[in-house]
Amino acid sequence: MKYSILICYLLLLSLVIPAEADELSVQHAAEIAKMLNLANQAQLAQRAEWRKINLYHATMAGITSRIDDPSYFLAANGQHDPQAELAATIRGAYDDSMAKSSRQPNVCRWIARYQFLSRSMKELGFSYTPIPCEGFEKWKSGIATHRVSLIFASVYLNSPASMYGHAFIRFDSDKPGQYHRLTDSTVGYSVQGSEGSGALFLVRSLFGDYPGDFVFVPYYMKMREYSDLENRDLWEYQTNLSGEEVERMLAFIWEQSFTYMNYYFFDDNCALMLLATFEAARPSLNLIEQAKPWFIPLDMVKLIQQQPGLVEDIHYRPSQYNTLVQNYDSASAAEKKYALVLLDDDNALSSLAALSATQQARILDLSLGISRYQRNQKHSEAEADAISARQLLLSGVRSKVDAESTYQDKEPPAERPDEGHGSARIGLATGQVDTASYAQLNLRGGYHDSLDPQSGFAQGASTNLGDLYLRLNANQVRFQRLDLFDVFSPSVQTEWFKPMTIKLNVSIRREVLQNDGLAPTALRIQAATGKSYTLSDEARGYMLADSVTSLNSSSYLAVGPTLGAIWSITPRLRTEIISNTYWNALGDQQDAWLYKLTASLAWDVFNNQNNVRLNVVRQTLSNTLDTSRNFTDVQLAYFHYF
Repeated sequence: MKYSILICYLLLLSLVIPAEADELSVQHAAEIAKMLNLANQAQLAQRAEWRKINLYHATMAGITSRIDDPSYFLAANGQHDPQAELAATIRGAYDDSMAKSSRQPNVCRWIARYQFLSRSMKELGFSYTPIPCEGFEKWKSGIATHRVSLIFASVYLNSPASMYGHAFIRFDSDKPGQYHRLTDSTVGYSVQGSEGSGALFLVRSLFGDYPGDFVFVPYYMKMREYSDLENRDLWEYQTNLSGEEVERMLAFIWEQSFTYMNYYFFDDNCALMLLATFEAARPSLNLIEQAKPWFIPLDMVKLIQQQPGLVEDIHYRPSQYNTLVQNYDSASAAEKKYALVLLDDDNALSSLAALSATQQARILDLSLGISRYQRNQKHSEAEADAISARQLLLSGVRSKVDAESTYQDKEPPAERPDEGHGSARIGLATGQVDTASYAQLNLRGGYHDSLDPQSGFAQGASTNLGDLYLRLNANQVRFQRLDLFDVFSPSVQTEWFKPMTIKLNVSIRREVLQNDGLAPTALRIQAATGKSYTLSDEARGYMLADSVTSLNSSSYLAVGPTLGAIWSITPRLRTEIISNTYWNALGDQQDAWLYKLTASLAWDVFNNQNNVRLNVVRQTLSNTLDTSRNFTDVQLAYFHYF
């Protein structure tokens, strides 16, 4: 009897469920038809928010999305047709087909789209509530939404991949004080490739060889990476995004985390994607439209800062290195010497008692600062064990000294990085090579050399891409030089930090300055390494082991020393002298010696967006009958930055 009842129940259930499913399907079909009609009438596909969350932009071929993952688009031509993609999105408004495989319905993969659809339908008088997304809600619950801050990490001189700085977003809680910021979440957009730095990484990222992705980490880990390990100051730009806008930003980031966009160093990079998150949060912002064709993190920070009212407050976090440099430089010679001795000399501890409490505190604090820095530079706990033990000993001694610490964080610089000159540059010059005069045009994509206005930049550093020079002589415009890649990082030597100075230049140029400008071009690769030194508060010098490889019909390899110095006479006036001596080790001019002396004077006129220079170059090639490379070049140039 009981089996008969069970069979009847199952038969009845099999009839009821399809009926309910059919009824629900009919209801959803009617709702989808209604939404399609409303969307067409209201032209939702043309709205800024729809285009921005899907990264649509205008190109010469029409509308296209920056997203490269074909699985992101629900319509066959959705990458190029916002209207078709919106229609396909509406047709999938109740689709939960992904739920079994990924525990997320379709609408949860495209959470930003369906939230936009829900808001838009409500505005048009129709109620549409997307399927609940438990995974998104759980993920979002661990991220603060009180406010958002944009963080800029300044240039890292010893990595070509970081020569333009880096930017990321921090989601701030409502807990007051800078201490609580350390545990707040950050999100950055970066390359997902096997090589994280170096020239190979840079070259491959130029051509979109890597996908980009959002990465979440706590802020204290970013501080450890940038401030403690890489000696980079952090600038925090607190914005006025509302809680609702922060929610939209998180939905956009979640949605983009399920797809990919090929990362290009110049444009589709971390800077552009962070701008996209701000546009998704507040669609009235037109940030990407204002961006240059080539775009770097500092340009992005400037653009955010220029939006009226968007940035409410700016906070500076100096790197551990710069804080140490400030305290070390302010100490007396005797205090510096004593602090260094304390790092490994037990006998020096016993003689501390002869000094005043204030002197003991200054010396111990300085020694602890140096040891903390040195410990952070180690690559493993095993390497750092000896320093950690010494730190513990010095900390115990310091705890018994009854004196206030005078060890202070570095003061903020007079100007922030976003107040520096524009990354692009155009220049005009007039000059004379021996008896022949010329005019010169310069156009540079980005972004700084050692004689550019220094506000917001590291002294003497050079980081350039796409630096083109054209010369007008013999009544014709001639190609002169194109610096494809140029980086120079004069990291200063100290008693407790011994970084290497690196120079790398890859260019196509005419090395012979013939009057008719028709000398053959060569691919020229310069690679140098050495040491830099502080000469005074406003001057530094460097010594490099240098090499030049020239590749054309008369290729050669030259090696030799390079000496240089740069001096900021005033904040707006700088001079630089460079001496190159090369011995041709290989090639047609083997055993010839080339001597080159370059002297330059640069003056910032009007403001830090304009620069006038006087350059004098004298070059001599000896031990050879070829005199074509012997010349004197005197040039007066004007540069404007934008």
